[in-house]
Amino acid sequence: MPRKLPPFSALKAFEAAARNGSFARAAVELDVTATAVSQHVKGMESWLGEALFERHSNGVALTPRAERLLPEATRLLDDIARLLPPAAQEDQTVSVTISALQAFADGWLGPHLADFQAANPGVTVHVETENRHGHFEREQDSDLIIALAPTEKSGLLSELLFEDTIMPVCSEQYRDLLGLRSEADWTSVTLLHDSLWEGDWQQWGQLPTSAALKPAALDWTVGPRYPNHWLLLEAARQGRGIAMAHMALAASSLADHSLVPLAAASVPTGQSYHLIRHRGHRSPAAIQLRAWLLQALRTVDHRPAV
Repeated sequence: MPRKLPPFSALKAFEAAARNGSFARAAVELDVTATAVSQHVKGMESWLGEALFERHSNGVALTPRAERLLPEATRLLDDIARLLPPAAQEDQTVSVTISALQAFADGWLGPHLADFQAANPGVTVHVETENRHGHFEREQDSDLIIALAPTEKSGLLSELLFEDTIMPVCSEQYRDLLGLRSEADWTSVTLLHDSLWEGDWQQWGQLPTSAALKPAALDWTVGPRYPNHWLLLEAARQGRGIAMAHMALAASSLADHSLVPLAAASVPTGQSYHLIRHRGHRSPAAIQLRAWLLQALRTVDHRPAV
């Protein structure tokens, strides 16, 4: 009888997250994004049919089942490491470095990089994000950069990827519980904010369809703040309120219906995403990654799922 085993990546992600007590610290250890760890853990939970972590705004806690599984998972992975040590041979992989906005790295790039890696197993992708001042620390070392503006620097080229658009979204349960069939029903909602994009709700509030809610019915500036877009969307998925989502970053959540749109169409923010590269690619790996990005991002449907 064939063994019924969970995906190995899911087991590794669970063990690292449980041992470290944090998805972020597990991501550093495994050299992946926190989003990737979260998705692998969800896969493990789906395979088991029960939750392994209690997710809170300030971190995660192990469920009783996870506490029982952790020692055995650690022992199994240690045994595999001893049984199958890496061969003493030259590494045949090649690497490419891409710099991206933190929100884009967590919200789109991290979850989709597995597709690129599956098609290009010999290429290792290193992802760098901007610092707290909004600048890329190692711009000159990056093969590719994804930014919200084209570059004017000599020796660099810019290619438009897509226009940035926003739309209010929430979980289906939150929508149905509050009966949110139009903006006229929003009088008692909680608005969730991304600290990096503070102007999103005010921009939406200036639309003609939102005028009926101003000024007394709803204050677009009130509501909890989240430090990045991934956490904002996660809060919306958990039914904590309505998030103003950037459509490219919310596309997968809308596709799997963990989030639902609250408007018929998204609106442009006036910003656009650009792929910046050196004039003349530095490596074949950079050519492969650029081609994949152009195809994947230019074919993303930024309209809401219906």
